[in-house]
Amino acid sequence: MNVGLRVGFGTIVVTMSSLACGVAPSIAPDGGPLEQQGLPVDASVGNPVPELRFTHKMFKSTGENMFATLGYECFECTFEQFLAIDPPEGWSKGPTQVVLPVGELRSRPSFEGVPDAVDFVPEIPGDEYLLIVKNLDARFVETGPNGIIVEAQVMRDTVLRYAAGQRVHELTSPEGDLFTLFAYEVDPRNVDPPDFQAADALGDFTGPEGWTYSSRILEEEMALDTPETATVLAIRADTQSGWQKRE
Repeated sequence: MNVGLRVGFGTIVVTMSSLACGVAPSIAPDGGPLEQQGLPVDASVGNPVPELRFTHKMFKSTGENMFATLGYECFECTFEQFLAIDPPEGWSKGPTQVVLPVGELRSRPSFEGVPDAVDFVPEIPGDEYLLIVKNLDARFVETGPNGIIVEAQVMRDTVLRYAAGQRVHELTSPEGDLFTLFAYEVDPRNVDPPDFQAADALGDFTGPEGWTYSSRILEEEMALDTPETATVLAIRADTQSGWQKRE
């Protein structure tokens, strides 16, 4: 593996593990609840667009394999506080992302000898970053013009819900496996996510070679239920994104 690929690989590991998104409360970029921030929230009757939710995590390599990492989330930290963190040796930052579905974290993983929480932000009392996910292993799907793409096994206990009437963006593998977009990178200094209800929200996006991208409006609620391990496609291109396999 050449040095350039190793650098990209390191970034994609972070992206992989960050795909435990969608389990945090609805928060604004400065950390507060949306209804307290005066941010635009469309609450019209029957509107399927969920409130904006964001995620940013810290990751620690376990050394078990090239992809294995522990993911810690702070549900009260602002983007500014996250950007100010200088990761200690062995730690890295995940991407800042907007989360499309409404998520529920039913339980958090626990491992002997592994801290349940870590303190990275001195002004927040206690250990604010909580362990919520472990990236177990992964395989490369593609490295090339479409970016670096890996498929990973991610340990988490979550349900991701998409509302009836919401547009979902999907990738279908050559084998017929269906992956749904649930996390999309945003600039933490200028948060301006696409309108995911628009058919052209992802612009000229293309997935891995041989895969098919499509979008559709849901006629009924769709849930991605992960009691143990999710299969996640992580794409690192101009914009990083995460897609979960429908089992």
